[in-house]
Amino acid sequence: MLFLQKRRRLFITLVSSLAILLILALVLLPRFTNQPHLLTGNAPNGNWATSSWSPSNNTILGTAANTTSNVWFTGHDGIVSEVFYPSADTPDTTALEFLVGNNNHTWVDEEQADTTAHTQLYDPHALAWTTLNSAKRHAYQIKKVIYTDPTRDALVQQITFTALKGTTLADYLLYVYYDPTLHDAGDKNTSYSAQYNGHTVLISTDASGQYASALAASVPYQAGMVSSGYVGLNDGLTDLKATYSCGSNTCPDFTMNDTYSMAKRGNTAQTGLLDLSNNGNINTSSATSVTFQLVLAFGQGKSATQAAEQTLNASLNDRSNQLATYITQWHTFDDSLNQPPPVGATSQIQQARQQEYYLAANVLKAAQDKQTGAFVAGLGTPWGDANGDGDEGYHMVWERDMYEFASALIVAGDTADPKRAIEWAFTKQQEPDGSFPQNSFVDGSPHWTGLQMDEQAFPIMLAWKLNLTDQQTYMQHIKPAADFIVAHGPATGQERWEENGGYSPATIATEISGLVCAADIARINGDTTSEQHYLHTADYYQSNVVKWTYTTTGPLGNGHYFERIDDNGNPNDGGSITIGNGGGTYDERSIVDSSFLELVRQGAMPASSPYITSSIAVVDATISETINGNRYWFRYNHDSYGEHSDGSNYDGGGTGRLWPIFSGERGMYTVAAGGDAEQYLTAMLAAANSSGMIPEQVWDNNAPAGYTPGTPTKSMNPLNWAMGEYITLLVSVAHHQMMDVVPLTYNRYVLHQNNL
Repeated sequence: MLFLQKRRRLFITLVSSLAILLILALVLLPRFTNQPHLLTGNAPNGNWATSSWSPSNNTILGTAANTTSNVWFTGHDGIVSEVFYPSADTPDTTALEFLVGNNNHTWVDEEQADTTAHTQLYDPHALAWTTLNSAKRHAYQIKKVIYTDPTRDALVQQITFTALKGTTLADYLLYVYYDPTLHDAGDKNTSYSAQYNGHTVLISTDASGQYASALAASVPYQAGMVSSGYVGLNDGLTDLKATYSCGSNTCPDFTMNDTYSMAKRGNTAQTGLLDLSNNGNINTSSATSVTFQLVLAFGQGKSATQAAEQTLNASLNDRSNQLATYITQWHTFDDSLNQPPPVGATSQIQQARQQEYYLAANVLKAAQDKQTGAFVAGLGTPWGDANGDGDEGYHMVWERDMYEFASALIVAGDTADPKRAIEWAFTKQQEPDGSFPQNSFVDGSPHWTGLQMDEQAFPIMLAWKLNLTDQQTYMQHIKPAADFIVAHGPATGQERWEENGGYSPATIATEISGLVCAADIARINGDTTSEQHYLHTADYYQSNVVKWTYTTTGPLGNGHYFERIDDNGNPNDGGSITIGNGGGTYDERSIVDSSFLELVRQGAMPASSPYITSSIAVVDATISETINGNRYWFRYNHDSYGEHSDGSNYDGGGTGRLWPIFSGERGMYTVAAGGDAEQYLTAMLAAANSSGMIPEQVWDNNAPAGYTPGTPTKSMNPLNWAMGEYITLLVSVAHHQMMDVVPLTYNRYVLHQNNL
């Protein structure tokens, strides 16, 4: 009997124990099933996604205000996007952001998509940025201060991750996600993890192995939890969030299953799970925030990887106040500028416009390549997320763009940087026949092959403004360029929109001013024969520009106005023009733009000329729109350089949108005409994004659903030309005169009335 009672008690105990174990198993099953099934070794190659660039509506942009640190950065939606190294025309990344998951593996956020960013300058006189990225699920915040190491080739981010809603660090998993595009190519990278000084580092190289990046933080990665994979196939984002290739029966499992040591030659991305305890020094069960540095360093040459690792190590272990040095150097530059004038009815308006002046000047300085002095048109690629390798974007040098914002910097009081730029153009870009290419890389090598005659004149004008009139510069650079204009003008292979050739009012205006400047430099050097030859040619162009480009039989308005361009110098013959980018074919008399205002801007014609005023009436009736009281203009009617009507990206065709730069140009004309141009300052600022970046284009009144008229489209932002135009307009409004006009030209054709 006692034996049976003992067996009964033992049976009850066993059943109870099994029940408890079953309950525990059911409770812990989700945790067990989401444990990583780690896959190591080299990432299997396969059908990975082709690389693309970043969206170009930048809210973050910067570099050190020196020639020591050869790193530039841009960003959007609270993350770093394209980082440039070792030159301003060479992007090396698409994205550097965080992925955030919970410790129960039930969700993972991608920072740029799943947080709301509030971004602003860290200091009003420096291109360092603070962004506070708040989770849309209200669970956490990520605060960043973004700048470059002022003494090294490294990007630095000071990060503070904060757990919200009563949670602690133990409740979260924080991953670094890095998409490299080393040396301007995203589909030929090799990425791997390595050990340097006892720490795990994420390394990427280009196809040649001559350029490398190294990524790590001041807190370590969790042991073994780093991976290099192929984008869209087995990279970290795909591993954590995709509905395929996950390590459990439930997809996605929000778990890092892949810990590949290398991904060879493809569109790679790297992921690392950070140890928020910092090797056990932080109690993540009680702590709610952690602060650390994230550093992306670069190297080049035969030992590129080693150089990147050494730079990374030095930046991470630098105990000096790098941020303070970075800020101080930018303050030194801003202090060297002319103070912006107070323009506006209230102190609040004045201060906003003055702040934009400094931002614009700093953005322009940041567009200068450190080693060559060349200015790129923009640090980015319009519609970049729809373009990949082979699309060079706007990070190249156009003489037109460079002149426009170099002149703006001169107006702001900076002559040193424009001087470096024009000296580069003369020694690296100018061809043996005296001409300048349509555009080029910062080493001077041409890219596109069009001939644009205004770009032959702008370098002469810039040299004159900077007093580069010595005999060597004249004989080797100025005279050959001027002789080229005489031999090949006034018609141009392409006008300023780079789409059509013929007789362009804007191009001819620039040729006139360039030749007048060349004549003065010839006079200084005692070359009176060339002086007279250049002046005679300029006078000939000026006296015939109406004959060549002003129609009196047009279908618009009263029929009297400047055409955008004429194919043969006969504006009444009804010749055809085929618009670029699939815009269609039309009677050239029916296509207008506002580029004839360059005749006033360059001093070749008075603002009161009836040819100008009659053309303004037609342009305003044909290609102008008002949005929230602000007036903007299209490039020309039937322009197709813009997004499609449904908002999809420009892909070689689309619908051209409004350009804020034309508000600036109309403002400059209004100043020349003696009017009040403040409204155009307001329009330009209204077009800027939340960080003050003035874009290439804004949405018009026919914006697709989901887009707001008057806000930046997906083309380039900032457009450096637009930022420069703002500076010149602000100072011109204050002084009641066009501050960038060449006085020689203005005096010859306006002040002394040697005009039509």
